[in-house]
This record gives sequence, C-alpha cells and structure tokens, in this order.
Amino acid sequence: METFDQIWESSRTNSLSWMYPAAVWCGAGILIALSVTKNRWLRRIGKLAAIFGFAMLATEFSAQEIHEKWRLRREWADLHPAQMTEDGLQALTVDGANLTLGPLIYGFQAFLVFAGIAVVLSVLRVLLRSRSGDTMTDPNDQPTLIEIETEFSDNPYHPPNVVT
Repeated sequence: METFDQIWESSRTNSLSWMYPAAVWCGAGILIALSVTKNRWLRRIGKLAAIFGFAMLATEFSAQEIHEKWRLRREWADLHPAQMTEDGLQALTVDGANLTLGPLIYGFQAFLVFAGIAVVLSVLRVLLRSRSGDTMTDPNDQPTLIEIETEFSDNPYHPPNVVT
C-alpha cells in the first residue's frame, strides 16, 4: 500500500511530463533550422514566431502537467481518506500557488531559453560571416598586370590585341 508521501513524490513525473521538454527541444531545433535561412526578414520573423509560439506551447504543456500532478494527488486522497494525515490534507489545499504560478514560471523559463539560443545563433552567424569574408580577401595580394605584345595585322578578320 502506498502512502500519501509516496504519491506526492511519484506524481511529480506523470504521463504528461514529457510534453514540456519536448516543446523546448523542438523549439530549439526550429530556431537552429531557421538560423540557416538566407532571407534576413524571413529568418527574423520566423525566429520571433518560433520563440513566442513555443514559449506559449511550453506554458500550456507545463500547465497540463501540473494539473495532472494535482489531479493524481487529489484522486488518491479522495480514494484513501483514512490514510490522509492533517499535513497531507493541508498540503492539498495550501499549495494552490503552484497551479497558478508554475506554468507562468515554466513558460518564462522556456522564453528565456529560446531567446538565449536565438542570440547565440545570431552571434555565431555574424562571426562566421565576418570570418568567411576575411579569409576570402588577402590585403597583401596586389594584382599584377601582364603586358601582351601585339603585332599589327592587315587582316580585317584578325581580332585585336592577340599575339600572332
């Protein structure tokens, strides 16, 4: 037989716990994929949409996970009233801030992760672009002019400036 403390700990990870990390990983993957887009405006608008869209999705998924956690706890408490202690009953009713603030905190955390990834990718893009531009030109290279001696030809079909 399980106790309320065991249910309390085991309900922290439930059947919906995979959705929040999946939203964060998918959002990070989309941001990485968008960073190779050549069109500047499409890349920027896509990144903004991905940051806000996946942050809202992560917020929703964390809310579902937290509600499921509290549903499991409440359901067990309703099915086993004789095993509930005063502390357990108080924990079920007092910790309502987790239901309200938890999703907002997780959503803000996901937003910060996405914004951080976007900034790092933008800095990497600028560094790679400036580095590739520097390696293509060598300031010490001076073009040398090659003089070609040409002979004059009386032939009207002879191309100009060609050595015969």
